[in-house]
Amino acid sequence: MKTLLLFSAVCVAVAYSQVMEPCSPPSLWEARISRVDPEKRFSERARISYDATNRRIRIIEEVNILVSKEYYDVLFIHNTEPGTEYRLNLKTKECQKRDIADAWRPFQVPPNSTFLGESYIGTGSIQGAGVQTQLWEKSFENEDKYFGVYTAVGCIPIQEEFYSRRTGLVTTTFFDVTGGISDPNVFIPPRECM
Repeated sequence: MKTLLLFSAVCVAVAYSQVMEPCSPPSLWEARISRVDPEKRFSERARISYDATNRRIRIIEEVNILVSKEYYDVLFIHNTEPGTEYRLNLKTKECQKRDIADAWRPFQVPPNSTFLGESYIGTGSIQGAGVQTQLWEKSFENEDKYFGVYTAVGCIPIQEEFYSRRTGLVTTTFFDVTGGISDPNVFIPPRECM
């Protein structure tokens, strides 16, 4: 009996001592995103191509002909010092090239994040009617805050919220995610920028 109690106590101690490690998303993927920044009254829907290995991101906003605003095709290349941003106005075809001030922040759960638990989008009680997700958060020394939702299988990004005093709260939702890059030329700057 003492052996059984000791074994049970060891099992409980091992279970509580395990720390969930953040998953690693694919290094190359494409998706559509919806991004909202309520403080700046800013929202966008766009297509994104993402290359974590070479630290490159291309975001092409989806034009809404019913809304009068500027739309951009933006290429961020962080694999040089300093990084370079190419911002093409899709209406005027004018391009701005500038150095990137911000450091590379990959779409992934930051190291040493806190695992908050798992949940389903949809339902887990009906086969195929839900997606199991993992929820993560992190507070940084500079008071920035991160919250992310990733699929439990495959570590596909679903939602990220990032807050900093400089940018405020920005929420990004990912959908129609596919692995790989369909057009290898997507990370070449637009000809208007050359």
